[in-house]
Amino acid sequence: MQDLPPHWLAGGVDWLHRYGLIAPIVQLLLVTVLGFAFAERWQRWRQRRDFQYRTLVRFSELSTDLMDRLSELLVMRGRIATEAYAEKRREMIARWTSLASMRPEVMACFGRAFILSEDYQRMFTALSTLMALARAPEPVPLARFEPEEEKFLAHREAVVANMVRAMGFVSNRECRAEIEHAHKRVKKANEILDQGGAVR
Repeated sequence: MQDLPPHWLAGGVDWLHRYGLIAPIVQLLLVTVLGFAFAERWQRWRQRRDFQYRTLVRFSELSTDLMDRLSELLVMRGRIATEAYAEKRREMIARWTSLASMRPEVMACFGRAFILSEDYQRMFTALSTLMALARAPEPVPLARFEPEEEKFLAHREAVVANMVRAMGFVSNRECRAEIEHAHKRVKKANEILDQGGAVR
């Protein structure tokens, strides 16, 4: 076998040096780019999850506090001084405004379809009914407003279940079970309203 010409050998060595170094560099660049892309995507996911969690907590706190204030107004109507009642009603309206103003936050976190969903809309319908009862010129019987409270709380339960599911904290099966339970509560409350009685 004849020896290779010196220039061939020099060319081969040069090629090995050149492309042997380029391959690891390309790999390193590729890994770096993919790492940055993954890190950015993970950071965005984490920010979205944090935003969803803060929205869920605030929504739960506001809706619970508002329900407590409404219940107090409806139960204490006619038992406390007019000025004290008016002050509590102003505080309740302020909480209502805070809850209603969360619509953009909820939409940003969970989508427009979420705020147009049946449970989200009917929760506010029940809430509006309770506020109208709190504005009534005369005290409202327990049998009239308690079923509306139950409907609000049931729809709220379904809304929170959907929020938690969207965040991946519960399975679709668990979420459906919660929603079915909430809808049974709503059905029972409507039946009681039709009969003119209070929730038991």
